[in-house]
Amino acid sequence: MASSRLERIGTIYTRVEGLLIRGAMKPDDRPVWFDVYRAFPPIVEPKFAKPKPEIKPIRQILYKEDTIRAKFHANGQGFGAVNMLNPAGETHTKKLIQQYEKLKSEGVPESELIEKSVSAIGLERQQEAPKAVPKNPDSVTSHVLADADLKNIFKK
Repeated sequence: MASSRLERIGTIYTRVEGLLIRGAMKPDDRPVWFDVYRAFPPIVEPKFAKPKPEIKPIRQILYKEDTIRAKFHANGQGFGAVNMLNPAGETHTKKLIQQYEKLKSEGVPESELIEKSVSAIGLERQQEAPKAVPKNPDSVTSHVLADADLKNIFKK
């Protein structure tokens, strides 16, 4: 059976506009999108006969740091949360990569690079961890919190 090829002639907008002008469609029955399309027409009119864009393969972009990052994260060494509001601070992964490069330039064997850089950054991270300062140092809560050992809290 032969089918109609009218969808290839004009756009849906021009066909609805033709129906409205000729009275085949009442103005109250026009689609919701029609007035929006009329007010904000697209830059390039969508046509059926428009040629498809050429699909180009996506080039793989890998940096030397990506392999180091992959090694850290494969072993579960990558650190999670990053403060995006502090643009001056470096991420822990960036610090790990810098430490890795520093140790590599010093001649540390490849098998020990990741472990040593993780331990060095771990020590640095523990030293820079902020201590909670209570508002009222004489309160009972501040004394309890000062004596609390969070690492061993569930061992009892």
